[in-house]
Amino acid sequence: MQFEQVAKAYRKTDMFGAAEAKEPETVVILVMDELIKAVKSFQKNISIKSGDLINRSKSFSRAISVIYMLQSSLDLEKGGQIAYDLFRLYEFLRIHLIKDLRTGSVNKSLTALKSITDIKDAWLKVRAA
Repeated sequence: MQFEQVAKAYRKTDMFGAAEAKEPETVVILVMDELIKAVKSFQKNISIKSGDLINRSKSFSRAISVIYMLQSSLDLEKGGQIAYDLFRLYEFLRIHLIKDLRTGSVNKSLTALKSITDIKDAWLKVRAA
């Protein structure tokens, strides 16, 4: 993956407090952390019988909001194919979260969450290098 192009895909906006951040990549990592946390909490509370329905609802709403923020921060013109691919990945997760909410299982969102986690981990490795 070409991380400079990925970074450019996110430089469109000052969302997430990016105006104060020296590195937009840091902001993206922080937002992805928040997304991962929300999705994991949603998945933990998915069961109608044993889950915490209030936390499930809050986590679901938070995850959907963060996905929207990530999608709307992409610069599809300057980011090219990478920006489109990221947009589709976020949309994949959004759709699967909705499906999991309807079915009461985490079958669909697990795959998408793995991809988001892999992308965040790759960002961390690039920053550390």
